[in-house]
Amino acid sequence: MRIGLFGGTFDPPHVGHLMVAQIAREMAQLDRVVFIPAAIPPHKQHQDITDVESRLAMVAMAVKPFSSFEVSPIECQREGPSYTVDTVLAYRKLYPFAELFLILGADMFENFPTWKDAQEIAKEVTLLVAPRPYQDVDQAISKGQMTLSASQIIFLEMPALDISSSWLRERLVAGLRVDPLLPDGVWNWIVQQGVYQQS
Repeated sequence: MRIGLFGGTFDPPHVGHLMVAQIAREMAQLDRVVFIPAAIPPHKQHQDITDVESRLAMVAMAVKPFSSFEVSPIECQREGPSYTVDTVLAYRKLYPFAELFLILGADMFENFPTWKDAQEIAKEVTLLVAPRPYQDVDQAISKGQMTLSASQIIFLEMPALDISSSWLRERLVAGLRVDPLLPDGVWNWIVQQGVYQQS
């Protein structure tokens, strides 16, 4: 079995996330793509993020139409920061014979050598790296490859999608529409629940 692990804040999940997951699934011939919302992202510990229950609900709605996509609450069930190494090792224990892949953007890949136990992660997964707009790909490659061999990295062949969750949040807080960029059902749920309304 070939399993892609797609971690992130997903605040909110948008069509760019789904496109990255779809291209990753096709290029790496993945049987499953598991979306894993981070409860406490290590790089965003001091930022305001939407509660994890809301983000889990939005991701579950986003992936529902895709039979090979699913959402996991694994990082929400742990105390403290959501470190990728803990999730990867948990999946390795669950699926000892599976091929594991980690899906991430070029911006995260560039910082990969600074991640907690990056070498341990690199032993267990192949990285599937999506391009990011305004990202110097050569620089990301040179920095990101410091702990990896070329066989551990697959660069996804797709355009860099200029959609950012932070920009979507700004519009949502301002009461502006972003529904064309959100997966089916997510926009209506956000409006009904008032997730991004300022109190």
